[in-house]
Amino acid sequence: MDLTALKTALSDEQHAELTKFVDDLTGQRDAARKESIEHRKSLKAKVTELETVNTELKRSQDEMLERLGVDSIEQLKEIDPKGQADAVKQFEMKMKRIESQLNERTSAYEDMSNKYRQSLQAAAMRKALSGHEWIDQDLVESFVGSRLTWEEDQVLFKTDSGITIPLDEGLQTLAKEKPHLLKATGAGGSGYRGKPVSGTKPMVNPWVKETRNLTQQIEMMRDDPNRAAQLKADAGIE
Repeated sequence: MDLTALKTALSDEQHAELTKFVDDLTGQRDAARKESIEHRKSLKAKVTELETVNTELKRSQDEMLERLGVDSIEQLKEIDPKGQADAVKQFEMKMKRIESQLNERTSAYEDMSNKYRQSLQAAAMRKALSGHEWIDQDLVESFVGSRLTWEEDQVLFKTDSGITIPLDEGLQTLAKEKPHLLKATGAGGSGYRGKPVSGTKPMVNPWVKETRNLTQQIEMMRDDPNRAAQLKADAGIE
């Protein structure tokens, strides 16, 4: 409303008073509008906050129901707390019992598997060693045993170069490369060096620590077992 049009009908005092009244009303309206806007913003923020809290409560409730093994609050009311605790305790005991049985079966399986492999290895070793006549089969078996490796269910022999080959082939290679490990096939035969004259002594005792020589030990055990036994006794070896 344009109050200027009323100025001619009103005195200056009346016009000023009316103008002041209208300005006050306008100010109150603007203040009320501002307050309403701020109030709506505050309400919206609180609604958002409550929705967040409600979501968290719902999630916590769902987790609690899942742990208790129920689908709703109504079912939760029917649960006996003591009975539920007993059920949980029994479940934990059952799980421990199952875990213990599983560990026992795993251990038994590993033990059976190891015994099976040992049986296969022993059979393969006997078969491979039987193809040759060794001076000291126990010594050869110990050496070969340190070179064995497994690939799936097959026992293999590892050469000096690190290559794995079948066990039979490994023993053949060993016999070819170290013929002194084999028994003599007869005078003048492969690896035969003849026996020393009875009563004579070698220049050194191959069993003495200072002059220990595995090759000479094997040759002596092959060619003159009695002398070898005497030299071992001299070196304090039973």
